[in-house]
Amino acid sequence: MGTLLFVIVLVPLIGSAIVVGVTFLLAWGVFPGGGSRGPHDTLASRVVGFGLVVVAEYLATLWVAVMIPFRFIEPAPTRRRLYPDRVPVVLLPGYFENRLTLWLLKYRLERVLSVPVRAMKPVRYFTGLETLALDYQRQIEAWMQEIGAREVDIVGHSMGGLLARYLAESGQLPDRIRTVVTIASPHLGSALAILGLSRSMRQMRRGSAFLEKLNTSTAPGAVRMVGISSTHDNLILPWNCALSPRGDNFIIRYRGHLTLIVSREVVRLIARELRS
Repeated sequence: MGTLLFVIVLVPLIGSAIVVGVTFLLAWGVFPGGGSRGPHDTLASRVVGFGLVVVAEYLATLWVAVMIPFRFIEPAPTRRRLYPDRVPVVLLPGYFENRLTLWLLKYRLERVLSVPVRAMKPVRYFTGLETLALDYQRQIEAWMQEIGAREVDIVGHSMGGLLARYLAESGQLPDRIRTVVTIASPHLGSALAILGLSRSMRQMRRGSAFLEKLNTSTAPGAVRMVGISSTHDNLILPWNCALSPRGDNFIIRYRGHLTLIVSREVVRLIARELRS
């Protein structure tokens, strides 16, 4: 009983603290950009801001860690009706994320945009990004047929943003994607990806063949691209590797990698861009 309690309670608590502590130390002390300052920053504002970032990121990391075993749970279907002049939104989770970790983002976007929002279910984590994109393509097409949608907007967090771009730029969903919004996605890779052993993590390393091909291919003219990144991202190292090579970029501060998916500021940005 004691061992089970340790695994269920203490491992996520301790593991999340280690991940957040180590990644912020690397972001601020090793890789350029992690100590980004604003023109009106003071020492006090930086200390307070950084402290709040670490606490918020720890809570967000703990939430994702606790939700990992529940990735196959089906949340209640949305009751939002799709009106003829509206476009529904698809959410693609990042590495080790799932529908439950994106629940708050889904709930807020539905309220703000008044459209159906669907977080897709990760079937697997460790295969290549091309295979993961195919999994999501099938889910997206089935959902579009179910609600009678002709096109969708796709919002992807972290790895999900790369998959959203791949779906749009590889032509796997031709003429079905209106806008792609990426949140903290490693468009130019991340130095931390070298620690991953899966094929998908290897493809997110800086200079990988997958990223080189994705970033040098011809961008689809009909799909609008928007990137959202944070100067205080602790998992995309350095943080500016999250700047999208396509379309517009919005850079915010004092948000960690996972904190971005629970940020009201991010929701406002997404809603504004999708409405435009």
